[in-house]
Amino acid sequence: MNTYIARQPIFNMKKQIFGYELLFRSSEDELCFIGTDAEHDQATSHVVIETFFSRGIESITGGKPAFVNFTSNLLLENTATLFPRDQLIIEILESVKPTPDIIEACRDLHRKGYKLALDDFFYKPELEPLVELSRIVKFDFLANAPQDIAKMMKRMNLRGKWLLAEKIETNEMFDLAVSMGFRLFQGFFCSKPETMSSKTISPLKFSYIALMREVSAGDEMNVQRVAKTIRDDVALSYKLLRLVNSAFYGLRSEVTDISRAIAVIGSIELRKWIFMIALMGLSSDKPDEIIKMSMIRGKVIETINSKYSLVKSDESAFQVGLFSMLDVLMDVRMASALDGIHLADEVVAALIYQTGPLHDLLELVISLERSDWNKTDAIISMLDINAKTITEAYLDAIKWCNSLAI
Repeated sequence: MNTYIARQPIFNMKKQIFGYELLFRSSEDELCFIGTDAEHDQATSHVVIETFFSRGIESITGGKPAFVNFTSNLLLENTATLFPRDQLIIEILESVKPTPDIIEACRDLHRKGYKLALDDFFYKPELEPLVELSRIVKFDFLANAPQDIAKMMKRMNLRGKWLLAEKIETNEMFDLAVSMGFRLFQGFFCSKPETMSSKTISPLKFSYIALMREVSAGDEMNVQRVAKTIRDDVALSYKLLRLVNSAFYGLRSEVTDISRAIAVIGSIELRKWIFMIALMGLSSDKPDEIIKMSMIRGKVIETINSKYSLVKSDESAFQVGLFSMLDVLMDVRMASALDGIHLADEVVAALIYQTGPLHDLLELVISLERSDWNKTDAIISMLDINAKTITEAYLDAIKWCNSLAI
């Protein structure tokens, strides 16, 4: 049975992470699943429970609330009570009918302190008891016109509710949802550049770009010059030392010297960490989630490539994921963002020309992020990769990213 697990970020008005929706695909072929709803729920429940208890929910969400879809059977079976109420938000699917038993089950969860969310909400009078019990109401901005959403909002008593706008795909849609009174947002609006024209780069950001160009020189990289550049920049020094002293390395004593930090990292890994630190600097005016997603993508692609050797260099594999949203961080086209950074031909092919095996791996990770299971299946089949590999690599990459304490 192929099992896919993905998470999608949910932002607040400041574009900071409020929580993550956890998405599961527990059958080998979603379209060909044959069985009762109860059997399907049992499979989904098994995936949720096994994942949460084997890995820990905190390792997947970084301590943020987890939004999990619940069907009628999962609600009636009281599955939610297996999880801590401060870590779980129960999403009631739009297919759930508000029968007396369902309402009573939700009322019981509400009494026990669990937060309920109504998914893909469309107003019907019979849903009012569930609206009353829910803390969060989600409106789909692709399935409904904004004026229709506004009309539904007027018909309901939403006092004290957190309104969540989902399927927000552009920054313009985000601004519109804010103006309508929404306070939580889900979608991929943060994954796109806000402008696609030439843009003046601040001196601070230019220093990070210059550092990336310096360390991308390969064997010609001057380690002493790189160390001095970092040492002369308080922010860079702090970020490097924080990475080196993170749980990932598990050092017995704290490292406080830049040269020592570079020695701990080692020459092979130096470029990777410098690229990461520089990207963190470039992301200072962007949501933190962008750099986290970039790092997770890089780690996933590196892990898969190390197992299947689609290209010779694992470093190239990591760079494709890490730089996959450099255009978003700099608000320019990818070719302009990579200008002056010396990268392997296979990395350039993947990021600028969107060709080659590393581009296929990047598309695989993105399809997983977006819970596009059919595309995930197609790419896995094309590359002849075991489905379990991508799931394990994705969850391990999230844990790795969390361990860096960014």
